[in-house]
Amino acid sequence: MSRVISKGGNVTVAGGQLRVSAAPADIDLTVLCLRADGKVGGDDDFVFYNQPVSPDGAVRLAGAAIEIDLPGVAANTDRLVVAASLDTGSFGGIALHVVIAEGEGETYDLPITGLGTETTVVLAEVYRRSGTWKIRNVGQGYASGPAGLATDFGITVDDAPDPAPGGTPPPPAAGYPPRSTVAPPQQPAPPPPAPPTPPSGPVPHPTPAAAAPPGVDFSKGAVTLTKGAPPVLLEKSPLVRMRVAWASGTDYEAYALVVLTDGSVVHVATFPAAGIPADPRYGDLVRHLGDRGRGDIRRGGGQTEEIIEVRLAPEIVAVIPVAYSAINNGTGSFHKYRVTLSIENGADSVSIPADQAKKSSWIFTCVPGIVYNRPEGVLIERLELYSRRFSEHRPAAILQPDGRVEVRMDKGPVNRFKADNT
Repeated sequence: MSRVISKGGNVTVAGGQLRVSAAPADIDLTVLCLRADGKVGGDDDFVFYNQPVSPDGAVRLAGAAIEIDLPGVAANTDRLVVAASLDTGSFGGIALHVVIAEGEGETYDLPITGLGTETTVVLAEVYRRSGTWKIRNVGQGYASGPAGLATDFGITVDDAPDPAPGGTPPPPAAGYPPRSTVAPPQQPAPPPPAPPTPPSGPVPHPTPAAAAPPGVDFSKGAVTLTKGAPPVLLEKSPLVRMRVAWASGTDYEAYALVVLTDGSVVHVATFPAAGIPADPRYGDLVRHLGDRGRGDIRRGGGQTEEIIEVRLAPEIVAVIPVAYSAINNGTGSFHKYRVTLSIENGADSVSIPADQAKKSSWIFTCVPGIVYNRPEGVLIERLELYSRRFSEHRPAAILQPDGRVEVRMDKGPVNRFKADNT
């Protein structure tokens, strides 16, 4: 038997097993396990792609559905909020169908109507009342996307200040476990030799070695840097191209952090960040060429790419290309859209795929690798670093005295791209 729960309506359920499903199939389902104060107890109380089971084991993602074992829900969990989000588009443009099945018992249809620009919507609540469990049809949308949802229920979206170069990073925002923000080398090899010291630069650099460091791969042709692979050295050419490519069907932006010998960092981007105006070039040395397409883009095939051209003058120590999920008020999974960075010097190329990306659609920034300007050539190192969930902060780049560049995720200025600035 099937019953309809209209928006705002509720029913009492037996308190056994529930299964929540939603159509169409490309919707991302999540659950927030809330305490009596209406907030999550911690980051672990957020069930999503990258964390598919609640701490008590009672809530889990099962393919495209959510399974809830009500008898197993922790005693301090007062309410389960079931939400959905989209990678592209908004809920106003789709026919949303939500069903909650009660074990071997009844099935409930939850009509969700009246949505427009929302990219995230609370579908239902499963909550305790006087010793019983109930279901409510909520149907509340968020044009501010997952960040608006997270903020409402006690997950603090990272908005830490930009630290001074070389300073100690601030502690992580409440609700997040401590994470390392420093990019460790992929190989336990000595650091690459440093570039020449500028006449008046404030950062001291040792004299560069005559040869590349141990552990560097001298392969030529087409090389793919997989996880744990050593750096690759390419011959210098008058022009180096960096391509950030992704499967068409969504929108990403690419920008670059250009690290100079005096320790300063130039942002080459087509959109601004807090205190950083949009500037798609650094003189005649670094230029952003904009979107380009390959393959059958209109039918969702092929790839879209953005290209950054670099002329490696002596003043440039390194260039850090950044891929950014640019979907307005929404999300884009680096895993789903197969984001790849490639560096080309004309005859040779090095590719770094984001193949370690988690399935979370709420991670907006990826640094695939770093390109060093060395006397002996172009040294390319894989990093594949990702921002925290919901963070709009750019990475920070800090030049160390030994010539190495430290990349700190989420420690740069806040992007001013998406309409709600989340």
